[in-house]
Amino acid sequence: MSEKKTTKKAAAKTTKPSAKKTAEKTTAKKTISTTTTKTTSPKVETVVKDKSMVYLDFTASTKGENIIFDTTHLEVAKEEGLFRENDRYEPALVVVGWNWLLGAVEEQLVGMKVGESKTIEVPPEKGAGVRDPSKIKKIAKVKLAKHGTRGFKGEEIKFGNERGIVTADLGRTVRVDFNSPFAGKILVYDVIIREIVSDMTKKLKAVLQRRIPGIPEDRYSVTVNKKIVTVELPQETRYIENIQYGEIGIAADMLKADDNLQEVRIVTSFKRPEPSKENST
Repeated sequence: MSEKKTTKKAAAKTTKPSAKKTAEKTTAKKTISTTTTKTTSPKVETVVKDKSMVYLDFTASTKGENIIFDTTHLEVAKEEGLFRENDRYEPALVVVGWNWLLGAVEEQLVGMKVGESKTIEVPPEKGAGVRDPSKIKKIAKVKLAKHGTRGFKGEEIKFGNERGIVTADLGRTVRVDFNSPFAGKILVYDVIIREIVSDMTKKLKAVLQRRIPGIPEDRYSVTVNKKIVTVELPQETRYIENIQYGEIGIAADMLKADDNLQEVRIVTSFKRPEPSKENST
């Protein structure tokens, strides 16, 4: 059995529907509105197809060396030294064709059913790319010092906009490989489909939870009235760093999830605090 090694994770258009009326615009804007929910019976999907939204578990490794670099399984993450306190180890949300996972992996999900598992091999040209000799460079140590590093062998460094691994100490210079650690390698994804999401409201909630992970379901609401989605978020979300970009992403994903939707309204609720006991006496 080959020895398992670990390393860091490999680094992985919203089309707006045409307007039905002149007054209807395909836009995502923040406003305050009262809506009612219109429910329809969804067509239950039993087989993954293009644009299907699914939850899946996976473990990703390199072929031959068996270097595990990503997983949704908590126990695997702990065993392989990949565990990080702020990461969530649970089935990943994937929409086939959206490239939330490697495109070469997503396309192999088509035809799978809930509970089905599959091993998918991704060639270098569809994964991390082939090795490029021009990305192996010699850099003077004095230049590295200006970037806050001394360049020890095996050290991962950032130089300009590139990240690389120091592969050799040559005295006054070091050799740095700026290729991806997985360049030229066949990547292996062991996947299992946990759920195919068919209900539209559940799809909308799923993309929201992906953008704002960890938010309790009872702390927000998503309602659909005809072609308008209203998202109500609690006031504590205002303190999330870069929340405005998260909201833009939520709106874009929701409009992309259903071509019939025309607008997303995001509302933040601020409730009057209850009076303290001291003030009430």
